[in-house]
Amino acid sequence: MTQQFTGLQILRFVAAMLVAAMHITQATSIYITGQGESHYWGAGTAGVDIFFVISGFVMAISTRGLPDRGRARLGAAWIFMKRRVLRIVPLYWFYTLLKAALILAVPTLAMKSSIEPAHLAASLLFVPMTSPWGLVQPTLPVGWTLNFEMLFYAMFAIAIALGAPRIRFTLLVFLSLFLAGQTFPQTVPLAFYAQSIIFEFILGVCIAHALTRYGAPGPLLGALFVVAGALFMFALGWRSDGERLFPWGAGAAVMVLGTVWLEPWVVRAPLARPLAFLGDASYSIYLSHPFVVPAGVLLLRRLGVHDGTAILLIVGALVALAGSASHVWLEKPMISFFKRFLFRTAPLKHPYAGNSPAK
Repeated sequence: MTQQFTGLQILRFVAAMLVAAMHITQATSIYITGQGESHYWGAGTAGVDIFFVISGFVMAISTRGLPDRGRARLGAAWIFMKRRVLRIVPLYWFYTLLKAALILAVPTLAMKSSIEPAHLAASLLFVPMTSPWGLVQPTLPVGWTLNFEMLFYAMFAIAIALGAPRIRFTLLVFLSLFLAGQTFPQTVPLAFYAQSIIFEFILGVCIAHALTRYGAPGPLLGALFVVAGALFMFALGWRSDGERLFPWGAGAAVMVLGTVWLEPWVVRAPLARPLAFLGDASYSIYLSHPFVVPAGVLLLRRLGVHDGTAILLIVGALVALAGSASHVWLEKPMISFFKRFLFRTAPLKHPYAGNSPAK
């Protein structure tokens, strides 16, 4: 059985809450201070970069024991992709369709309040497309990260099926897409994928291979790396709308590497189990928080709460609570239900597949 990394589960929760914090500060600017949607804590976007590095690491670790010769690798690739679809698609489709239904039912509640059938279909199929509000975003805007995730999973599955070296194959495909997007920027999908953030998955895969080959030096060095990565990402005042691979991807890779090395200490920590549960719920937190955040901020405004710190803490707690409820009562039952259709026969034994970052 492949090792389960409690520290990475906790880091997933941290990443999800970083993104939520960014959107809470944005909602506060819109509904409380009146500064508008362009004022927010931009560094919270680094949660996405942490997600992507973790995703690369987990996919590499979870597939290292798969067959790389003969026809068995085709079956392994098919099972791998079905597992990723099962993990990502049902909950994302639910929240996407919920967002579309709310926009159609009460358009005044949505800042981006227009639905076009072609764009909705592209959103559900993870195809980058210009939205009715002019940005290359899906109907559920936070789902832009899942377009990258699904591309990475597909390329990884193809590499497994071909028996190709996964780092080199995926890197070659990503480089080709990146260069094609630079050459043909008028093609929306190519331009969307021509972003350096796509290479952050490769950083995670490299960390997994380094761990497998060289092992971990010890938790003390891991703690130093986590602190160094966090300071690098959040204490140096980087522009949140700038280049993603550096500094955000580099800092995220340092934090992920340190977290992996820190594992012997993390598993003995008193709050490891409840925090790991929140990590399990991170995908639900990520997808549900766009609904919770504006509702929570508006509720606090009606209650007369205008302090930014108080709003951040209260709404952040609501986000974690709602995401946990979504994980227990929506996400897990949906996975169990659809698993019957995707895995009608007993699947091959497969190492730890983890939760998608998303995520």
